[in-house]
Amino acid sequence: MGFSTSTLTIRLVLASLLAFIASCSNLPVGGALPASFSRALERTMPSIVGIYGLEAESERIGDLSLTDGTVGAGFFLDGHGTLVTAAHVTADHETIVVRLADQRIYLAERVVEDRELDIAVIRIPLTDSVPAPIGPASALRPGDWVLAVGEPFGLRRSVLAGVVGGAMRHFADDAEGMYIQTNMALNPGNSGGPLLNLQGAVVGMNVRTVIGSQGTGVSLSIPIDVILQIRRELEQGIERPRFGARFEDVSPPVAHLAGLSTTRGASICEVIESGVAEQAGLRVGDIVVRMDGAEILDSADLSRRLFAWREPGNATFTVVRGKQARTIKLP
Repeated sequence: MGFSTSTLTIRLVLASLLAFIASCSNLPVGGALPASFSRALERTMPSIVGIYGLEAESERIGDLSLTDGTVGAGFFLDGHGTLVTAAHVTADHETIVVRLADQRIYLAERVVEDRELDIAVIRIPLTDSVPAPIGPASALRPGDWVLAVGEPFGLRRSVLAGVVGGAMRHFADDAEGMYIQTNMALNPGNSGGPLLNLQGAVVGMNVRTVIGSQGTGVSLSIPIDVILQIRRELEQGIERPRFGARFEDVSPPVAHLAGLSTTRGASICEVIESGVAEQAGLRVGDIVVRMDGAEILDSADLSRRLFAWREPGNATFTVVRGKQARTIKLP
């Protein structure tokens, strides 16, 4: 059966409308992607600094270059010269030099640091620093655009753009650390710099890139809410209990061998001698599926719950061991 001209026209209009709706579904929330990220950066650039760690002040000027020592970045937390950066940028260096947005330099002093979680707070003698705007890391979703600012290889205030690959990641080698995964190619000098959303607010701190066997990798940033919590705990002398075990996501083969029908939970891959987990009786191979009655979705979820710890006593874990579930109570 043929179509009349009017019917064909209506169908073409409807097809065009559906195509337009489909294309709009791929646009960022709030409208089309901006032609430039410069407006978002204007808000935060005055708060971002370069950080250079030197072994000793006695080194000769003629022997130094932009990439000597450790190069990194950081950002102001308040109006009194307090900065946060990655601990590996400042660790073991006698001299820490901070370069401001207007290229003035200051020597910094250490305030507090957590080397295990790679977070350091330093301070310079500045009473009119511009604190970085803070955004909620929890609002990030896979596919969201983000920006990174740092000093890769000493190149001042370099900008990268990319997308969030995972809103919350955890790796067994990083104790209880949690990360935002992006596809940006971070380089030496990006460590400690901010991860920004498209409103120019800091949602994380860039720390490293994990390189795969083929030379490509994913970049990791610590969520800003974790950084602020650690800073507060360090400055107030709060000692958050450590779990004393390394854990990771449950892979499909591990779930199958454990008799599980899902990969939810966190798999224990190392128990530290004399730690809390060992004292409680946790073993390598245990799969933690609940903590204090709440279901554990993955290793990052277990990390989130461990970060809320204040007293380990009376905490309970449901684990799967030898295809059997059992409850373990911490001492």
